Amino acid sequence: MIYKYLLLLLLGHVVGDFYFQTDYISKKKDEKYSGVILHSFEYLLAVVVVMIPVISLDMLLSAIYLSAMHFVIDSVKFYLLKRKIINKSGIVFVFDQCIHVLSVFVLSYVMYKNNFKFTCLPIVHDVFDVFGIEKNLFLRLLLSILLLHKPTNIMIQNLLGGYKPKEDENKLFIRDNKVGRKIGTIERFIMLLFILMNQYAAMGLVLTAKSIARYDKIVKEEKFAEYYLLGTLFSTASVLLCKVMLLL
Repeated sequence: MIYKYLLLLLLGHVVGDFYFQTDYISKKKDEKYSGVILHSFEYLLAVVVVMIPVISLDMLLSAIYLSAMHFVIDSVKFYLLKRKIINKSGIVFVFDQCIHVLSVFVLSYVMYKNNFKFTCLPIVHDVFDVFGIEKNLFLRLLLSILLLHKPTNIMIQNLLGGYKPKEDENKLFIRDNKVGRKIGTIERFIMLLFILMNQYAAMGLVLTAKSIARYDKIVKEEKFAEYYLLGTLFSTASVLLCKVMLLL
């Protein structure tokens, strides 16, 4: 039962901290404390939306508890950044997310020990029953898909920010990073599909196709080749982690 609590809370966290959070809010919460407060309400709304199919007083309380812990963690981070005790960096982002995930595990444990109750709404239960979908598997797949899109893109961007080679100022075209993110997302989705089909060897086709598109630059620019390889390894590792942690 604790696994169900964990899946729901992780889903709420991912939706609230990555999909409901706009670029404006993300920037504002680093500059003003009002941004932290606004994000916390936005986060609470996202968690409640995720809980709607299994809404109950216990689950509503869990959404409030999770949002309160999120607010405290973000408040501490804001204070440390403003006092320049820490600097905004990829490592800080990763550490911040690790603390948030740890808070999800702690709350899941508390919910399990206190026997928090929830059941699917009748209409939700009927839909899953009619289509023969296993609810736990659906949650795991949905969480995997959501994790492999925006959170992984942001994570890779933060981790590789210091390794990105500088662009030549004389170049006529500027590379659109958002296109690279979309390619990365599609790449991870295809690899996840191959893994679910137990076609691990086919993952190499995706990586080969990606390498062919960048072959000329990989051969001519050593720094870009290293940056490209590092990003590809992070991207592939994220898919494998989802398989090991969520889909076994």
